[in-house]
Amino acid sequence: MKDNYLTLKDTKGNKKEYRILLNIESNDNLNYVIYTDDKKSQDGNIKAYASSYILSEKGNMTRLKNVENKEELDFIEKILDSLVIK
Repeated sequence: MKDNYLTLKDTKGNKKEYRILLNIESNDNLNYVIYTDDKKSQDGNIKAYASSYILSEKGNMTRLKNVENKEELDFIEKILDSLVIK
């Protein structure tokens, strides 16, 4: 992983690079990463993705999983909302 970038494989094994926007650690010691491929949605917003991960002994992100739990999604959304400039 290059600094501030994350490389993931899709279901076909193709590698794709994403820019890391934010790393979050919850009060429950769970780790999350918010990342983007800088593509925009139909309404013009940059698409962002969230995954949970485990930190390896070497300090690398391992075992990334999609965030699907409502409580986790709400936690991440609160943090992102607090960063929006109004």
